[in-house]
Amino acid sequence: MLTGGIFISGVIGIFYNQLSILSFAQQTYQGFSGMFEIFLLSMFTGGLAAMVTKAGGVQFLLDKIQKLIKGTKSAELGTAALVSLTDAAVANNTVAIIINGPIVKEISNKYKVDPRRSAAMLDIFSCVIQGAIPYGAQMLLIGTLSGGQVSPLNIIPLLWYQMFLAVAAIISIYIPYANGLINKEPWDWDKKEKDVA
Repeated sequence: MLTGGIFISGVIGIFYNQLSILSFAQQTYQGFSGMFEIFLLSMFTGGLAAMVTKAGGVQFLLDKIQKLIKGTKSAELGTAALVSLTDAAVANNTVAIIINGPIVKEISNKYKVDPRRSAAMLDIFSCVIQGAIPYGAQMLLIGTLSGGQVSPLNIIPLLWYQMFLAVAAIISIYIPYANGLINKEPWDWDKKEKDVA
Protein backbone atom coordinates (compact mmCIF):
# COMPACT_ATOMS: atom_id res chain seq x y z
CA MET A 1 0.00 0.00 0.00
CA LEU A 2 2.74 2.45 0.92
CA THR A 3 4.67 1.75 -2.29
CA GLY A 4 1.48 2.07 -4.34
CA GLY A 5 0.64 5.39 -2.67
CA ILE A 6 4.13 6.77 -3.35
CA PHE A 7 3.97 5.66 -6.99
CA ILE A 8 0.46 7.05 -7.62
CA SER A 9 1.25 10.39 -5.96
CA GLY A 10 4.39 10.65 -8.11
CA VAL A 11 2.40 9.93 -11.30
CA ILE A 12 -0.20 12.57 -10.35
CA GLY A 13 2.51 15.15 -9.51
CA ILE A 14 4.31 14.53 -12.81
CA PHE A 15 1.03 14.60 -14.78
CA TYR A 16 0.11 18.03 -13.32
CA ASN A 17 3.69 19.34 -13.79
CA GLN A 18 4.16 19.78 -10.03
CA LEU A 19 7.04 17.29 -10.03
CA SER A 20 9.72 16.12 -12.39
CA ILE A 21 11.15 12.61 -12.18
CA LEU A 22 14.21 14.04 -10.42
CA SER A 23 12.20 16.11 -7.90
CA PHE A 24 9.93 13.09 -7.28
CA ALA A 25 13.00 10.99 -6.41
CA GLN A 26 14.29 13.79 -4.15
CA GLN A 27 10.94 14.10 -2.33
CA THR A 28 10.79 10.32 -1.85
CA TYR A 29 14.31 10.33 -0.39
CA GLN A 30 13.43 13.21 1.96
CA GLY A 31 10.37 11.29 3.14
CA PHE A 32 12.41 8.21 3.95
CA SER A 33 15.18 10.17 5.68
CA GLY A 34 12.56 12.06 7.72
CA MET A 35 11.28 8.73 9.04
CA PHE A 36 14.71 7.53 10.18
CA GLU A 37 14.08 8.43 13.83
CA ILE A 38 10.82 6.45 13.83
CA PHE A 39 12.51 3.44 12.19
CA LEU A 40 15.20 3.58 14.86
CA LEU A 41 12.64 3.94 17.64
CA SER A 42 10.68 0.96 16.30
CA MET A 43 13.82 -1.19 16.28
CA PHE A 44 14.64 -0.20 19.86
CA THR A 45 11.04 -0.87 20.90
CA GLY A 46 11.08 -4.31 19.28
CA GLY A 47 14.33 -5.13 21.07
CA LEU A 48 12.87 -3.90 24.35
CA ALA A 49 9.81 -6.10 23.85
CA ALA A 50 12.01 -9.15 23.27
CA MET A 51 14.05 -8.38 26.41
CA VAL A 52 10.92 -7.90 28.55
CA THR A 53 9.50 -11.21 27.30
CA LYS A 54 12.75 -13.13 27.78
CA ALA A 55 13.23 -11.74 31.28
CA GLY A 56 9.79 -13.04 32.27
CA GLY A 57 8.03 -9.68 32.52
CA VAL A 58 5.03 -10.74 30.46
CA GLN A 59 4.78 -14.08 32.29
CA PHE A 60 4.79 -12.17 35.59
CA LEU A 61 1.87 -10.04 34.39
CA LEU A 62 0.04 -13.15 33.18
CA ASP A 63 0.45 -14.92 36.53
CA LYS A 64 -0.89 -11.90 38.41
CA ILE A 65 -3.83 -11.38 36.07
CA GLN A 66 -4.81 -15.06 35.94
CA LYS A 67 -5.28 -15.04 39.72
CA LEU A 68 -8.05 -12.47 39.21
CA ILE A 69 -9.84 -14.35 36.41
CA LYS A 70 -12.93 -16.28 37.54
CA GLY A 71 -15.09 -16.46 34.41
CA THR A 72 -15.80 -15.13 30.93
CA LYS A 73 -16.19 -11.45 31.88
CA SER A 74 -13.11 -11.36 34.06
CA ALA A 75 -11.21 -13.22 31.30
CA GLU A 76 -12.09 -10.43 28.87
CA LEU A 77 -11.08 -7.80 31.43
CA GLY A 78 -7.88 -9.79 32.06
CA THR A 79 -7.12 -9.75 28.34
CA ALA A 80 -7.69 -6.00 28.27
CA ALA A 81 -5.45 -5.46 31.32
CA LEU A 82 -2.69 -7.72 30.01
CA VAL A 83 -2.41 -6.09 26.59
CA SER A 84 -2.75 -2.61 28.15
CA LEU A 85 0.12 -3.18 30.58
CA THR A 86 2.27 -4.77 27.89
CA ASP A 87 1.64 -1.89 25.51
CA ALA A 88 2.50 0.63 28.23
CA ALA A 89 5.74 -1.29 28.84
CA VAL A 90 6.89 -1.68 25.22
CA ALA A 91 5.15 1.42 23.71
CA ASN A 92 4.10 -0.43 20.54
CA ASN A 93 0.60 -1.81 20.06
CA THR A 94 1.58 -4.28 17.32
CA VAL A 95 4.36 -5.74 19.45
CA ALA A 96 1.98 -5.93 22.45
CA ILE A 97 -0.55 -7.90 20.37
CA ILE A 98 2.13 -10.30 19.09
CA ILE A 99 3.54 -10.88 22.59
CA ASN A 100 0.11 -11.51 24.14
CA GLY A 101 -1.48 -13.49 21.30
CA PRO A 102 -0.50 -16.98 22.54
CA ILE A 103 -1.25 -16.06 26.16
CA VAL A 104 -4.71 -14.72 25.33
CA LYS A 105 -5.39 -17.86 23.28
CA GLU A 106 -4.79 -19.93 26.42
CA ILE A 107 -7.11 -17.69 28.46
CA SER A 108 -9.72 -17.88 25.69
CA ASN A 109 -9.62 -21.69 25.61
CA LYS A 110 -9.60 -22.07 29.39
CA TYR A 111 -12.55 -19.75 30.08
CA LYS A 112 -14.43 -20.36 26.79
CA VAL A 113 -14.24 -16.75 25.59
CA ASP A 114 -15.10 -16.53 21.90
CA PRO A 115 -11.70 -16.08 20.15
CA ARG A 116 -13.20 -13.36 17.97
CA ARG A 117 -13.99 -11.32 21.09
CA SER A 118 -10.53 -12.03 22.52
CA ALA A 119 -8.94 -10.77 19.31
CA ALA A 120 -11.13 -7.67 19.41
CA MET A 121 -10.18 -6.96 23.04
CA LEU A 122 -6.49 -7.35 22.17
CA ASP A 123 -6.77 -4.89 19.32
CA ILE A 124 -9.02 -2.37 21.06
CA PHE A 125 -7.09 -2.00 24.30
CA SER A 126 -3.67 -1.97 22.65
CA CYS A 127 -4.89 0.99 20.55
CA VAL A 128 -6.47 2.73 23.54
CA ILE A 129 -3.26 2.58 25.57
CA GLN A 130 -1.09 3.50 22.59
CA GLY A 131 -2.98 6.79 22.42
CA ALA A 132 -2.73 7.34 26.17
CA ILE A 133 1.04 7.10 26.57
CA PRO A 134 3.10 10.21 25.79
CA TYR A 135 6.14 8.16 24.72
CA GLY A 136 4.47 6.18 21.91
CA ALA A 137 5.85 6.43 18.37
CA GLN A 138 2.86 8.43 17.13
CA MET A 139 3.22 11.04 19.87
CA LEU A 140 6.96 11.32 19.33
CA LEU A 141 6.35 11.75 15.60
CA ILE A 142 3.91 14.61 16.27
CA GLY A 143 6.51 16.30 18.45
CA THR A 144 9.13 15.87 15.73
CA LEU A 145 6.90 17.12 12.91
CA SER A 146 5.81 20.17 14.94
CA GLY A 147 9.42 21.05 15.75
CA GLY A 148 8.76 20.68 19.47
CA GLN A 149 5.89 23.20 19.41
CA VAL A 150 3.30 20.58 20.40
CA SER A 151 3.66 18.37 23.45
CA PRO A 152 2.08 14.90 23.59
CA LEU A 153 0.50 15.97 26.88
CA ASN A 154 -1.41 18.68 24.98
CA ILE A 155 -2.80 16.11 22.54
CA ILE A 156 -3.74 13.19 24.82
CA PRO A 157 -6.81 14.91 26.39
CA LEU A 158 -8.15 15.51 22.86
CA LEU A 159 -8.05 11.83 21.80
CA TRP A 160 -11.80 11.32 22.09
CA TYR A 161 -11.83 8.27 19.80
CA GLN A 162 -9.70 6.20 22.17
CA MET A 163 -11.72 7.30 25.19
CA PHE A 164 -15.06 6.38 23.60
CA LEU A 165 -13.59 3.13 22.28
CA ALA A 166 -12.47 2.09 25.78
CA VAL A 167 -15.86 2.95 27.30
CA ALA A 168 -17.76 1.08 24.56
CA ALA A 169 -15.52 -1.98 24.92
CA ILE A 170 -15.93 -2.10 28.71
CA ILE A 171 -19.70 -1.71 28.38
CA SER A 172 -19.72 -4.58 25.86
CA ILE A 173 -18.12 -6.85 28.46
CA TYR A 174 -20.84 -6.20 31.04
CA ILE A 175 -23.73 -5.67 28.62
CA PRO A 176 -22.94 -8.09 25.79
CA TYR A 177 -24.98 -6.35 23.10
CA ALA A 178 -22.87 -8.00 20.37
CA ASN A 179 -23.57 -11.52 21.63
CA GLY A 180 -26.71 -11.74 19.50
CA LEU A 181 -24.54 -11.48 16.43
CA ILE A 182 -21.95 -13.93 17.78
CA ASN A 183 -24.63 -16.42 18.90
CA LYS A 184 -25.95 -16.65 15.33
CA GLU A 185 -22.67 -18.38 14.51
CA PRO A 186 -21.29 -19.60 17.86
CA TRP A 187 -17.72 -20.79 18.17
CA ASP A 188 -17.59 -24.59 17.91
CA TRP A 189 -14.88 -25.39 20.45
CA ASP A 190 -14.79 -29.15 19.75
CA LYS A 191 -14.57 -28.74 15.98
CA LYS A 192 -11.96 -25.98 16.14
CA GLU A 193 -9.75 -27.98 18.54
CA LYS A 194 -9.95 -31.00 16.19
CA ASP A 195 -9.06 -28.80 13.21
CA VAL A 196 -6.00 -27.43 15.06
CA ALA A 197 -4.93 -30.95 16.09
